[in-house]
Amino acid sequence: MRRLAGTALLIVLAALPAAARAADPLRPKQWNLDMIEADAAHEISTGKGAVVAVVDSGVHLSHPDLQGQLLPGRDFVDGDARPQDGDGHGTHVAGIVAARSGNGEGVESVAPGARILPLRVLDDKGRGFTEAVVSAIDYAAAQGADVINLSLSSTLPIIGDLLDPSFAQAIRRALDRGIVVVVVAGNSGLPVCESPTAEGRVLCVGAVDRHGRRAGYSSFGLGLGLMAPGGSASGAAGDDILSTHLRPLYREMAGTSQAAPHVAGVAALLAGRGIRGQDAVRRILATATDAGWPGPDPEYGAGIVNARRAVEGLPPEPSEAPAQAPQASVPPGSAVRVSVPRRQRLRTVLRRGLLVRCRAAGSGRCFVSLRLRGRKVGSGAARVRIGRTSSLRVRIRGRARRSLRRGTRLRVTVKAPGARAVHRTVVLR
Repeated sequence: MRRLAGTALLIVLAALPAAARAADPLRPKQWNLDMIEADAAHEISTGKGAVVAVVDSGVHLSHPDLQGQLLPGRDFVDGDARPQDGDGHGTHVAGIVAARSGNGEGVESVAPGARILPLRVLDDKGRGFTEAVVSAIDYAAAQGADVINLSLSSTLPIIGDLLDPSFAQAIRRALDRGIVVVVVAGNSGLPVCESPTAEGRVLCVGAVDRHGRRAGYSSFGLGLGLMAPGGSASGAAGDDILSTHLRPLYREMAGTSQAAPHVAGVAALLAGRGIRGQDAVRRILATATDAGWPGPDPEYGAGIVNARRAVEGLPPEPSEAPAQAPQASVPPGSAVRVSVPRRQRLRTVLRRGLLVRCRAAGSGRCFVSLRLRGRKVGSGAARVRIGRTSSLRVRIRGRARRSLRRGTRLRVTVKAPGARAVHRTVVLR
């Protein structure tokens, strides 16, 4: 048993020979996706347009099954913009949420249409500090994440005390912004969720084995929301959760860390169809497959997450345009246009934020960052749809507000779907 800040138990699975690979060749080994009825859910939603922040050990940035699935992230350990995973835990979690499907590589995922925002808070030995986790949660919220997955346990001293008030406060801030926050019940087998639950607004997730029974290591009871596939940690091949990793590229791991991203993925499926925040939380709990005693109970909570039932009855995602005619998916006049008024009133910027308008050639998110004398002082994001213009106001953070004067120049960077970053300078008047 290997203790990680991500609360996972590890079993190595040798990679299949190259000759044996076909489209998603490891999918038959993913009993977890069968249990939550993921394939049926994908007929309605793949989570397209949703953003899931994975606050963990980073992500293997060059993993073949994660290409095209990752947004630019942040490393809160080394303090840079390259959240490269040196442990493997975060890569495993990210693959459960949104590994690419139908690409002839490895595994499938719960929400293959979603994008991952990788935020590294654990070093290469799975160690980290509460302060980094708090910063990452706030960063994810500022970047417009729909879901935040926290596969971290309060029982591991190498993390620090995740029951620290600052951690709980960061979670509340994210919840207040309409973000679904998913946490782990923990691997201690205790009758209480080991993570903050913010008065029931957080989805605390325990683990079941491939037979739908609570895994012996999984905590339960007070604060538990529901269960999801996490594996048995028995050591038997095929009993745990297969996902992306480092070396080899695919491994089985078990733990409530593996259960939580199943729920985060289902939240992304709902976000892709316009259901977010506490509406998504309530729907996930209401559509869980009953387990244990009839109705909600302390051992299984609301039951086992069910992706198909969660999205049932929602309008399906629009079908993709044919590959030979991609221009059909982009209506006339939908070219990328970024409008940033070059002169903006100081008083308005202080009160409401700096104005940016974004029109994109593809649906997704428009990300904006502000810099003052080379230092980042604000960021934000807005959802954009093909051919439509979205406006957002980006607020200046903290102490930087006090240094603003008439004549101050702010450097604005805008990244819209389907385009390179656009840079503008705004003068306050």
